[in-house]
Amino acid sequence: MDLIYLRKYLSTEVSFRQRWLWLGLSILVSLSYSLPVMINALQADYLVQDDARQHVFWMERFLDPGLYPNDFMADYFQSVAPWGYSTLYYGASQLGIDPFLFNKLLPPVLALITTVYFFLTVLKLFPSPVAGFVSTLLLNQNLWLRDDVISGTPVAFVYPFFTAFLYYLVGRSLFPCLGSIVLLGMFYPQMMLVAGGILFVRLFAIKAWKPQLAPPNDLRFYLLGLVAVVLLLLPYALETSAYGPVLTRAQAELMPTLGHNGWSRFFVDHFTNYWACGKRSGFLPLEWCDVSFSLPQVGLGLVLPLVILGHKRFSLAKLVDPEALLIPQTLAVSFGLFMVAHQMLFRMHLPNRYGEHSIRIVMAMGAGIALVIVWDRVLNWLQNLRQYRLPGTSFIAVSLTALIGTLLLANPYQLEFDNERFPIDAYIKGLYPEIYEFLAQQPPDILVASISDEVNNLPSFTQRSVFVGGGGYVLPYHLGYFEQAENRLFQTMRAQYTPNINVLKKFIRQNNIDFWLVDQNFTNPGYTEKEVFAQFPAFRKVLSERLRLGANPALARFAKACTIIQIDHPKKPIQLIDAACLLQQTQPVRPQSAPPNPPAPTP
Repeated sequence: MDLIYLRKYLSTEVSFRQRWLWLGLSILVSLSYSLPVMINALQADYLVQDDARQHVFWMERFLDPGLYPNDFMADYFQSVAPWGYSTLYYGASQLGIDPFLFNKLLPPVLALITTVYFFLTVLKLFPSPVAGFVSTLLLNQNLWLRDDVISGTPVAFVYPFFTAFLYYLVGRSLFPCLGSIVLLGMFYPQMMLVAGGILFVRLFAIKAWKPQLAPPNDLRFYLLGLVAVVLLLLPYALETSAYGPVLTRAQAELMPTLGHNGWSRFFVDHFTNYWACGKRSGFLPLEWCDVSFSLPQVGLGLVLPLVILGHKRFSLAKLVDPEALLIPQTLAVSFGLFMVAHQMLFRMHLPNRYGEHSIRIVMAMGAGIALVIVWDRVLNWLQNLRQYRLPGTSFIAVSLTALIGTLLLANPYQLEFDNERFPIDAYIKGLYPEIYEFLAQQPPDILVASISDEVNNLPSFTQRSVFVGGGGYVLPYHLGYFEQAENRLFQTMRAQYTPNINVLKKFIRQNNIDFWLVDQNFTNPGYTEKEVFAQFPAFRKVLSERLRLGANPALARFAKACTIIQIDHPKKPIQLIDAACLLQQTQPVRPQSAPPNPPAPTP
């Protein structure tokens, strides 16, 4: 391949057909990541996405309003679901589509819409379809190294709607841009704030080092967008939650659940983990803390301003549209809102929501454009070497181009996050079909108590209520909900480990418990190392010592007589116990060999 032709292919001097070719390749990349995941999800039984367990299970009420009666967790997650998100799922249910099926069908569609809007936006900023392809490739790799889009939850809609906002903003398409703002507000209001911040920043232009208002037509465009943002924010500002006040920083700092070992860990000791890589507190996407993946994103993205300033050396740099200021503007707005969210903790919810999504999008833009500009400069240098009659320059250029393409395509496959390989789907496989089928056949108003990790799967796989869930369900951000959930969890733990059968019976009667699900090793001292016990460190310390000394809880003593289903799974043996049977147990408790049990502390 001739060097001149290769350089021409990188530039804007390509046919309309070739531009569609690169868009088609971008779509193919997106589908190659999403379709295998969706197909595998549809073929497997009892498979649910991690976050969907909390955000989708209650939507089964759309098909059967009698499900989850008086279920405080279902009521809570239904109340906090954004209106657009719940309405979309409701519409699908009216067409006869089960919410969990719809949840599995959504991700490829959302990723595809994101890909098209993103590719077209890059072309507006820098009219090279190769740059559009590279940028889109990097973005899709970002999307499938996290479980945001695959979750089908409100965060999944950030990417199609925010990329649509950027596309219509750059193209000054007023009504479509307003529509994308409305959709952001209906599905994920935090990103609507980022969009509003971008519009506000663009009200002003810098000329001769002096701020000036934008031209009249642009000014009108931005102001109308800001009006839409303000109007959409009003319901959120005026709304009062039925679940009590939002958590404050002072309260949060005292909660183990937000500490280093908590389910919703936020306050961590390490500076970098807190401000940069914290899952909830940090500014950067979590996967970017792996240098081997972040290098193409961050390194090339930061190179773009340098090559634009050095446009005399980089011939393609002069083709970058001034609208590319959108990239640093988005970063600045995101960082500003991130800092404000830290100051107003937790009234703007979690700070990282204002950084991680927008960073993935605009840094992929900058990285793709910078790579094409820099590579064109390298090819130009190789082309100039021909005057010295050096052999093989074309071969070297093609080989290096193929190597870079291969490295870009292969990079995410060598990474691992949360013990998963790319593309990451975070699907949870149910291990106990016999238990799920049994519970699903019981009346809709039954209640299952458990502190096993498996409790989080029961609402999704059985459409039956649990007394309280585990991590992901016990969220601390609304105190009215959290205090009830935390109290239920602690009372369940105390009842499961009490040596007194009468205390266990009292708990069952007071809370109308029908079944109890336990891990078979729940009496082992090492069991207290599970994450659920970290939420109650004082209780864990006492309980661990009791179990080490040989204490035998009442539930363990009577479990064999009342077990309905016992599954000796090699990964996690488990058993389902009939609570009504426990109430009938009257045999006296023999003295244990262990010392007297100390009273359990309150959480």
